[in-house]
Amino acid sequence: MLELLFLLLPVAAAYGWFMGRNSLKHKELKGRANITRNLSSGLNFLLTDQEDKAIEQLLELLDIEAATIETYLALANLFRRKGDWDKAIRIHEKLHQLKLPKPQAQQIQFELAKDYFCAGLYDRAEKLLVSLVKSPKLADMALKQLFSIFVATHEWHKAATYQTAVDGTESRSLRIAMANMQVEASLQDENRQQLLLTLAEHYPAAIRPKFELAKQALAQQDITLAKSALLYIIEHKPQWSADLLPLLANCQLSDEEWYQLLSRLVNKQHNTSAVVLLGQWLAQHGSTAAAEQFLLDKLAASPSIRVFQQLLKVRQQHSAPAAEALSSVEELVNAYLAKKSLYSCRNCGFNTRNHYWLCPSCQQWETVEPIAGIDGR
Repeated sequence: MLELLFLLLPVAAAYGWFMGRNSLKHKELKGRANITRNLSSGLNFLLTDQEDKAIEQLLELLDIEAATIETYLALANLFRRKGDWDKAIRIHEKLHQLKLPKPQAQQIQFELAKDYFCAGLYDRAEKLLVSLVKSPKLADMALKQLFSIFVATHEWHKAATYQTAVDGTESRSLRIAMANMQVEASLQDENRQQLLLTLAEHYPAAIRPKFELAKQALAQQDITLAKSALLYIIEHKPQWSADLLPLLANCQLSDEEWYQLLSRLVNKQHNTSAVVLLGQWLAQHGSTAAAEQFLLDKLAASPSIRVFQQLLKVRQQHSAPAAEALSSVEELVNAYLAKKSLYSCRNCGFNTRNHYWLCPSCQQWETVEPIAGIDGR
């Protein structure tokens, strides 16, 4: 009898294990059925445009099942794109309360900060982003979002707080943004010229510190400094020649220096503004015939309305009988060009007749440049 008892013990243990396993499986299946039912109910609310009820139903699932975070993130992002920021905030706030792995928790924190930003809650967004600046994965995005807040609030001085963090990244756009915001903050600074010099040296990729430095130097009759700053920009960013050459014309360049500069821009960069100015120079220092032939050759190689406009002016000087007839043509050309955009954003394609250091469309710094092409400068 005792031996039979020992034989039955393994059977009893196996039976207990089997029943327990089935019980756990039954509970798991029951739990999944509840999740499926709640999820289906939530989706049904979404399909019938009852979004508030849908969110409440779906958020209840977060207490049961946290493995579907990506689904909730996608849903919240959908609401944010639609402009339903309050709904996106509710979802992201609920997700933010969960105990999740650090990378996932930080990503949710960043998304919540973006919600707050879109809703105009800049102080809340800033508080969330500050702690993400040290995140290896999210540092660049957090800094860009912080800078967007400073742009929206015009709190330019706050940018300098993150100079070390920006210098620690490899982002060229962040460095350019930092330089521009510090230039904005320096507008009322008594030591502005020294600050501009420092920014120009520290952020060589940024145009604005050197450009503002040159304008200030010209205003103070510091021709040497202005000339140096402008020539540096024109060497590294020749597409800005349309705005730089009129300033350089006030920097007392010799005739030979001016001719060499314009020739280099014409031959290497095919810059329209340089072609126009070189045509003027040839008409003044050579002959109108030489200037006319030069402009005709450039038009044959690359059609340009502005070069054609300059050709009309030269021909009016060269031929008095034709001046009256050509003046009416010039008026038509002037009227045509008066309606054309002068600048275009290389990032988003925004066109404008006015220059902006910050693109009004895509909010990127120093992407609005003089337009090239047949109507360009």
